[in-house]
Amino acid sequence: MPGTVRLRGRVEDGLVPAEKIFTVENADGVTEEIPVSTGSISDDRLIASEIAQDEGNVLVELPRESTSGRWRIWVKASEVGT
Repeated sequence: MPGTVRLRGRVEDGLVPAEKIFTVENADGVTEEIPVSTGSISDDRLIASEIAQDEGNVLVELPRESTSGRWRIWVKASEVGT
């Protein structure tokens, strides 16, 4: 059911104190980097919106555009929590 989810990934410091870089692997195994405000991170997880599910994957809408230009990515369901 669509709603707010929290993605597992790696959190690093951004260019300024109010920014973090969140890194997650998409369902195809490609690394996505998302620069976000610290408010988009909770317990080292990125807060995102679930759009759809299909064959063990979840389509999520990111709070900001990734460095590759994507706003939505498919991730493995195992990387998603509520």
